[in-house]
Amino acid sequence: MTPQADRQMELTLPMVPDIEIAAARAAGNLGREMGMSVEDVDEMAHAVVEACINAREHSCCVDQRIYLRFRGTSPDVQTLKVEVWITDNGQGFNLDEARLRRRGSSNNGPKKRGWGLQIMEAHMDEVEISTGDKGTTVRMVKYGEKKL
Repeated sequence: MTPQADRQMELTLPMVPDIEIAAARAAGNLGREMGMSVEDVDEMAHAVVEACINAREHSCCVDQRIYLRFRGTSPDVQTLKVEVWITDNGQGFNLDEARLRRRGSSNNGPKKRGWGLQIMEAHMDEVEISTGDKGTTVRMVKYGEKKL
């Protein structure tokens, strides 16, 4: 691949159980095509799964669709960048409240759910969330070194 190579892909997926697997496969295929390490591909795929599950379970959108866009760039011979946008047309949410719910303690022991935001942030180099009453977009970036 030549420097400044750019690969883009867009998908529209129905909000059905396990559709996040198709999204993760698409992200992984792009990462591998770009020359991303196995570890980076796995981390990115895990973050994509979490974002899609959140959209499917919490967005309450009428069109029942998840819109994904992937862009892989290689600004030079050794580095690469994969950007992922995951969008729904749902009701949005309060990001601060979502973070507080995760930190909150439960009298019934540790929470087994609610780790999605933290997982995305742990596995990706950048995570930005835009949310409002017309939907939510999660933009995530993974940087890596190309396998030479």
